[in-house]
Amino acid sequence: MTTGTKIRLLREQKGWDQGFIAAKLDVTQPAISKLESDQTKLSWDNAVKLGELFGVDPEYFFDSAVNNYVYNNQKVNQLFNSEYTEVDIEHFKQSYESQIKLKDDLLSANNKIISTLEEHIRDLKQQIIELKQKK
Repeated sequence: MTTGTKIRLLREQKGWDQGFIAAKLDVTQPAISKLESDQTKLSWDNAVKLGELFGVDPEYFFDSAVNNYVYNNQKVNQLFNSEYTEVDIEHFKQSYESQIKLKDDLLSANNKIISTLEEHIRDLKQQIIELKQKK
């Protein structure tokens, strides 16, 4: 069952219209319509609000496994979205690696510019010293 179907069924069980839900989430009625027809994805914040409204756990709305764990004495929610395919993950990795390479290239270019400027500064300082000595 999709997220949108779950929201629609719960809403209909309560006898509420989309406008009522929209007001509770502080969004428009068309936004609720898009959620219920799975045209847009439900955010975690809105899942929490809907969970409180319908009296269900926010995780109910997602088709994914959510692991809660404690790290450095802080409770953290980690969402593993089952909609990502291996192709998606590979694309993310390639995009990340491309961005890292671009960052490294830019840093290298900037370091070369800095070195050149430092050399110019040293030359200018030397010229100033020589000019002062000639006076």
